[in-house]
Amino acid sequence: MKNRVVPVLITLVLIIVVGIFTAISLINNYRKGSTEFVDFEETYELDENQYVVVLNDAIQDYRGIEDGGSVYISAQAVADSINDRFYWDSNEHIFIYTTATQVIKAYPDEQAYHVGDETVSLDYVPVKTIDGTVYVSVNYIQEYTQCEVESFSDPNRLVLTTQWGDKTAVTASEDTVLRLAGDLQSDILKDVTAGETVTVVASEEDWSWTNVVTDDGYVGWIENRYLGDTQTVTTQAPPFQEEEFTYIKEEGTICYAWHQMTTEELSGVNYLIQALNNTSSINIIGPTWFSFDGTDGHVRSIGNADYVNYAHQVGVKVWAVFQNQATPGGEMNGINTDNILAYTFKRETLVSEVISYALEYGIDGINLDFEMILEEGADNYIQFIRELSVACRNNGLCFSIDNYVPLYTQHYDRAEQALFADYLVIMGYDEYGAFSSEPGPGASLPYVQQGIEDTLALIGGDSSKVINAIPFYTNVWEDDGVNPAGLNTTATMPEARSYLQRYPESTVITWNSELGYNYCYYTSPLNGSQISMWLEDADSIAAKLELMDQYDLAGVAIWKLQQESADVWTPIAAYVNGETIPTHERQQEAQAQSQ
Repeated sequence: MKNRVVPVLITLVLIIVVGIFTAISLINNYRKGSTEFVDFEETYELDENQYVVVLNDAIQDYRGIEDGGSVYISAQAVADSINDRFYWDSNEHIFIYTTATQVIKAYPDEQAYHVGDETVSLDYVPVKTIDGTVYVSVNYIQEYTQCEVESFSDPNRLVLTTQWGDKTAVTASEDTVLRLAGDLQSDILKDVTAGETVTVVASEEDWSWTNVVTDDGYVGWIENRYLGDTQTVTTQAPPFQEEEFTYIKEEGTICYAWHQMTTEELSGVNYLIQALNNTSSINIIGPTWFSFDGTDGHVRSIGNADYVNYAHQVGVKVWAVFQNQATPGGEMNGINTDNILAYTFKRETLVSEVISYALEYGIDGINLDFEMILEEGADNYIQFIRELSVACRNNGLCFSIDNYVPLYTQHYDRAEQALFADYLVIMGYDEYGAFSSEPGPGASLPYVQQGIEDTLALIGGDSSKVINAIPFYTNVWEDDGVNPAGLNTTATMPEARSYLQRYPESTVITWNSELGYNYCYYTSPLNGSQISMWLEDADSIAAKLELMDQYDLAGVAIWKLQQESADVWTPIAAYVNGETIPTHERQQEAQAQSQ
């Protein structure tokens, strides 16, 4: 029995010993980590001649492709992630870049680009169609973009940098490896030697690994125990000739008054004389002269030079308005607008014709009032702004653009607008209107303030480029007991006052300093409905101007002439002339002191 037990025990001991040694070996191998190198092409699914693109230390989800000795990136990726001033017209197959004074075109598979009638030959093809996709050479990108480009092979990496400044770097304290993931079993991207410095992409105190990028474009992870202390390094941007944008700046505070007209008969001198009668401080007027004429990019005009000549005689400049309407005074339509602006030849026709009219009439500027722009049409709209800006700048015309408050229209790209235009006009009204489910003010102080602050934040804070527009109309609300905003009527200032004079005994008027309005209401004895309004008057206008004065804006715009009461010109004149604005509170205080 004992003879049989001994061999069994020896076998068990041997098994245990082998198991222990195997476990130790596995543990050591695990601690040592994978020694396999990544199959780069397989990991990143690279086809022949494709490159992994590393932009500002991050691997992109698109690939570069080598063709004819140059490396290319898709036009969409270029616009989305590198330089959004590049614009691709998918209808006419034109790749466009716009500077302050030039519109530069490149056509696919042509070894040149075009500026006006001039053709500039290159030693490479700037734009190519490869497998049905439009690609742009990185050489061409660098022509118009402050961008460092380095390419590496075996495996193929394309490293682009468009951001510079302070970065966190760390140096390897001993020889180690860069792994694909922060795990010892993750395969190796490359060896890292002691003393090699890498840039930190991501790191946390409780992490045992640091995400880094190497100078030659590998992005991966290094175990912290092989790294020294972090340090801040400052990277310098390469030499680049920045575009110089020049602007027309009006002297003093602007008072720009829109003058709506819908027919040639109403666009003459007599109508202008009537509109300016009893006004004060207007130094620029905006007749609504230009609109779409069909869908092929033609412009309809109802302007004339006599109007401009008279305005100049009385010291008023003319910024004629170009609206995206199919008919004068008609509805603005985003779909129709995009169907026009999506074609380069239509945009060029619009620009050519509106500039021709402007020079014929002798106007001083163009005010672009394209409304209801769809998000999917925003790129086409911004490209039209660039192209119209070039034509205005080259012809000495001031260029201003009307915008809603930014809250729901981020796609209007006000930063790009501000770069190309001389002025941005905030249409700081229509807080409530016919579209509202409940009654409310047309342009309360908080609403106006948010519109100004949001706009300034989007354009880098340059208040000298911003004009805020105020309304000369009041919304009259009728609550019929079923729908609080059942009937909404837009009234001029005199018309709104006439409502209050119908039943003066039952009309309640209360000044709301928070909103900057006289709130008025009464019950109609005819049908029992409550009529209410936030009255646009000299008090509300003064409150808005007082707020605007705090932001040192370029001035005020007014929608629209011939809707006002005469007393509004007193606070407007004070604002324009840099005098104390007679607000409701100041008038109340003055009355109290006089008693």
